[in-house]
Amino acid sequence: MAAQESPAVPSTAATSASGAVPIPRFRAIDADAPSPARLPLPTLRLLAETDFAPWSFTLEDGSLAGISVDLARSACTEAGLTCDIVATPFTSLLPSLLRGEGDGIVSGLRLNSELVAGTAMTRPYFRSMGRFMIRRGTQIDAADPRALAGRRIGVVAGTAHEVFLKKHYDKAQLVPLQSETRMYEDLRTGALDAAFGDSLRMSFWMNSDGARKCCTGLGGAVLDPETFSRPLVYIFRKDKAAVRDRLDEALDQLEEKGATAEIFGRYLPAPIW
Repeated sequence: MAAQESPAVPSTAATSASGAVPIPRFRAIDADAPSPARLPLPTLRLLAETDFAPWSFTLEDGSLAGISVDLARSACTEAGLTCDIVATPFTSLLPSLLRGEGDGIVSGLRLNSELVAGTAMTRPYFRSMGRFMIRRGTQIDAADPRALAGRRIGVVAGTAHEVFLKKHYDKAQLVPLQSETRMYEDLRTGALDAAFGDSLRMSFWMNSDGARKCCTGLGGAVLDPETFSRPLVYIFRKDKAAVRDRLDEALDQLEEKGATAEIFGRYLPAPIW
């Protein structure tokens, strides 16, 4: 993306029949790709982090819930697989997988070149996105660099979101702040014209009691793979590529029929795109 171009906004496509949250197409679906062999497989043991809401977390009764967990369960059913999802502390996810104590990881790991080379991964089912937020009533009509030129935009210092703004919004008055809490409060009280950060986290804050219904999103969500758009995938041992292929096909089918959108809608306070 060249400087001063408008940020990339993901195209919305999949929506459930019940009118759940529409979601962008994070997955490249090849309708002509051959279906993987549906051979009988033993029960799969999938490891899920216990404290990664809204993706994967434990409820009061000890059971697992979250977008990643529910989507994995649905994908297993769609693929005709039996899956046992096991609560696992974050620090034990990869060691447990490499020791053969699990077949796959549902959530939690940040991808790097070593992990990509040593495992089998599905295509992304989500990519983190950025978004601008303004106070209700603020006279800003768009989120492009020209519309925000000269405006005070808050961002958490030292983050990928700050890197993005420095590259694409250099005509704005960037205000680096030490925490999200400070950024949100400065926006709420009028010290900022806009704020920029993670669209998911902003959605939860905007719909919280602390926001006092002060603020709203400006424009759509922004994707930038060079900085903050981290992909979420399901990770399998290298020898489980056949399982990965079955899950990938199932995830495509769930997105096409709107089931993925319905699962996202269970956990999001409002659309984040």
